Amino acid sequence: MNSLQFQKVVARDRVIHEVEKLDVECKKNDSMDTIFKILMEENSKVAEEIFEEYKLAGKTSLNVFEVTDYPQHLNSKKSLTAHIQKKLGIQTKVLDVKLNPQLTPEPQIYHVEEIEEGLRIIWVSGEEKTYENYYEYTTIVRPKYVVSIIRLGSPVFIEVRAGYTDSLAYFNLFKILLSSDNRPLDINHLPLTKVTEKEAEEIAEKLKAGLLEGEHLGSNGIGKYSISADRDTKDLRQVDEYTQNYSGKKYLAQTLNVYYEDMDSGYKTYVKFRLSMNGGFQFKTKVSEKIIKRIFDVFTEVRYKQQASGE
Repeated sequence: MNSLQFQKVVARDRVIHEVEKLDVECKKNDSMDTIFKILMEENSKVAEEIFEEYKLAGKTSLNVFEVTDYPQHLNSKKSLTAHIQKKLGIQTKVLDVKLNPQLTPEPQIYHVEEIEEGLRIIWVSGEEKTYENYYEYTTIVRPKYVVSIIRLGSPVFIEVRAGYTDSLAYFNLFKILLSSDNRPLDINHLPLTKVTEKEAEEIAEKLKAGLLEGEHLGSNGIGKYSISADRDTKDLRQVDEYTQNYSGKKYLAQTLNVYYEDMDSGYKTYVKFRLSMNGGFQFKTKVSEKIIKRIFDVFTEVRYKQQASGE
């Protein structure tokens, strides 16, 4: 881990919170590089722990699918790991090792890791690109990593940290991965992140979320309206002008702002995310794995009327 890697994914206010807990002088307008160096000097272990929380999350798009017809003989970490090992033709350890497949346009499995609820699978792909450098041409292949998670249980969920269209493509890769041969398994998906307006309203209510931006379908189904809250407005739904002009107009997307508090560390922050009614979900602020889980526990509660953890 270096400063650039850390800054790319970790929220600034989280680092300031940890530095202040150490009772070390830190100015709020200090650069992230300066704050990172202070934390590393004072307690590098804490810096590493924070990075682990954020490194595969950060500011990300993601989609979660309920898997219907999931093969029950693979509904345990042990059986699923053994299946993946056999599928990849690996005779040695498959968990917690970099598999380093050859880079191709088709995503390959790069890393498999056991987590509390299932397995985290990181995919890698790469395409050759040629660049002109004065009189020379250089061809390079840049790796692209995509994080996915299979959350086992009832129901089974597959989470893909990518845009909606790309997530569907990765779901198709899972159909092949879960099959006993090279033919796609006949399983279907229900997008947890594609919600109705009523579900979006329930999610916002349970998270006590403020509406920062509303995108509405235009009159007669033509075009769209995008209305954003000003700096001092916490919730557009509390603004009379907004409710009078746009109440009842179909939503295309909502950007919500949620207060979050980590009881273990005392860290408090606001989490902003954009929810598209046509599918697709994007965190607009940098988040940790715990924050992602908290938000999607509520999505699950609303969809399946189950009690969310952390309540």
